[in-house]
Amino acid sequence: MKASERRLIMILVVLGAVCGGVVISKHLLRLQHGIERREQTLEFRQMEAQALLAETDLWQQRLEWLQVSQPPMTSENEASQELLEGLLSSAAAQGLVVQKKQLHEPVSEKFYREVGVTLTVKGGLPVLFRWMHEILSPESFCVVTELKVVPDSADPASVVAIIHFSRLHAPAMAESSR
Repeated sequence: MKASERRLIMILVVLGAVCGGVVISKHLLRLQHGIERREQTLEFRQMEAQALLAETDLWQQRLEWLQVSQPPMTSENEASQELLEGLLSSAAAQGLVVQKKQLHEPVSEKFYREVGVTLTVKGGLPVLFRWMHEILSPESFCVVTELKVVPDSADPASVVAIIHFSRLHAPAMAESSR
């Protein structure tokens, strides 16, 4: 073999080693990036778990409050009627006019039972929202799941609101029926 051939082979071997090194280093960098990403995800999960553990007492107090305060449902019909009558009487007391009412099918979930009613209510906007604020206290376990407010075409000082109220009950009936 001539010296020039040896140099050419050496150059090819060196180029092959450099190219192989580049390919391997790219692969190793990609692996390192993936490991760093997993490490960061694990650190975030650990921080989240530590934050949740730090709030354990708060969530335990909330659970105890729920178990003591949330009303059990004895009958779906009674619960629906109680919700409807309570809403109608409080609306009348605020001077709101209930134009339409519709009861909804009760919903059973693992941690609660839900009864609902949709009311179409007419009145002044401030009075309407004050009434809703009064009804939606945490102790009442009432929520508004849908709200649509439009101006009343006949009376510009009034609005017509379609409101879907739901009341959440403890799942006592669901557990006892099994």
